[in-house]
Amino acid sequence: MPQEAIIVLGKRTWRRTAILGAVAGAAVTGLVLASLPASGALTVGAAATVGGFSYGQLQTQTVGAAGCGTNTAAEPSVHVSRGNLVGVASEEGLGGGSEYWRAHQVGGASGAGACQLAYSGQPNAVHGVGASGGDVDTAFAPALSSHGTYRIYVASLNLGSVNVATSDDDGATFSQTPVQGGLPLDDREWIAAYGADTSLLSYHDIATNNIDILRSDNGGQLYTQIAQAIPPTDDKASSNELGNLVIDHDNASPTPGGFWAYQSFVAPSTATGSEENEAFLAVSSDGGHTWTDKPIPCTTKFGKNGLAHNFPNVSVAPNGTLFYAVSNDSAVYVAKSTDHGNTWSCSAPVSTSKRAIFPWIVATSAGEDLVYYGTDGTGPSAVWSVYFAQNRTQSLTGWSNSKLMPVHQGDVCEGGISCSGGRQLFDDFGVDTDQSGWAHITYSHDAPDLGGSGSYTGYAVQQTGRPVGRPN
Repeated sequence: MPQEAIIVLGKRTWRRTAILGAVAGAAVTGLVLASLPASGALTVGAAATVGGFSYGQLQTQTVGAAGCGTNTAAEPSVHVSRGNLVGVASEEGLGGGSEYWRAHQVGGASGAGACQLAYSGQPNAVHGVGASGGDVDTAFAPALSSHGTYRIYVASLNLGSVNVATSDDDGATFSQTPVQGGLPLDDREWIAAYGADTSLLSYHDIATNNIDILRSDNGGQLYTQIAQAIPPTDDKASSNELGNLVIDHDNASPTPGGFWAYQSFVAPSTATGSEENEAFLAVSSDGGHTWTDKPIPCTTKFGKNGLAHNFPNVSVAPNGTLFYAVSNDSAVYVAKSTDHGNTWSCSAPVSTSKRAIFPWIVATSAGEDLVYYGTDGTGPSAVWSVYFAQNRTQSLTGWSNSKLMPVHQGDVCEGGISCSGGRQLFDDFGVDTDQSGWAHITYSHDAPDLGGSGSYTGYAVQQTGRPVGRPN
């Protein structure tokens, strides 16, 4: 195992291998990773089932092969393309690069399983060496590129920037773009795609703590900063925790040539406040060039522990309805808007465990799926599990909850550099649905087993139960 050093970016702490080479941060094109595995490809390990989901640890032993095995990545991202290509990325920590797995599969049958995803190698590094490997986020373009595929975007932090890897062949090869905007330091990037060739990239600018917005219109080859999500004179610009970035693919913007984009963040509800106790949504109708920050007033009633637990998360349904999930470190709540964030209503607690953190929601044409980490225990003996909540309407009531796989034992620390343990789950995980509405979840897990000091990335696909609808 390579030696590790500690890198601190803003509030966050990352593992960094000590083998940074001269290729770190350089543009690398045409990096060949893997083709989808042929029939009979190597399978390592096996999947298990719980609550109607097939789940297992993804393997990084054999590039190009499907199967369950072992990996050392954490804090993953999952998305499913409009062609039902499931893509999962996860990070090895700064200097270690990212990992990527993919397969065409639809849930709802025993043939869909956790071990079906093939390992594609490292899109943001070369042979395991590169400056990237910090926070990872992914996106699929919603329209076919000139290559006849839905372009894949994999964004990962470099030491002083962001690396965006793109693929036009379903993840067989990736090209890399080192993004220079926001230097010298940036933190926690998010990426979202529009059309065949356009994408937006957001991240925390460490110098100002504001949220910088960059845009590419050439398939991720070049990104240019076009805006900030919060006016620099606003008190929230220097006191906020950003969440994910999403784009509405299905509903026309009132701005010619524009599209709706949404950036989630939490901040103090007043200029003199110190607790990030209110959720906000930065809204753009012109493709990211200008933004209006809209408060979600009903989220201030969720307690005094703040809402950065961790992170705020927004999703837009195919009909344009917004669903926004937050945690106050005890419970998960959901807010809803049908008018682009102008007005909101909030739910009662959606979670059923005694403590619930790290929500991620996907809004679809026939309801919402939401995941969170939850526990009924306390202290070193607490066992945390992935919880799966589902609502088969576009209301804020009627949620059902299921406890799925256990993933962590002990305390969970969200304090970055101040943590002396409990960082195995890092800060987020994810859920998406395929075009038939079946859920796909990716999560972090203690390694080698519950209570272990390391982490690995797991994946789960819904085999039984009830699907919701297609995502935006």
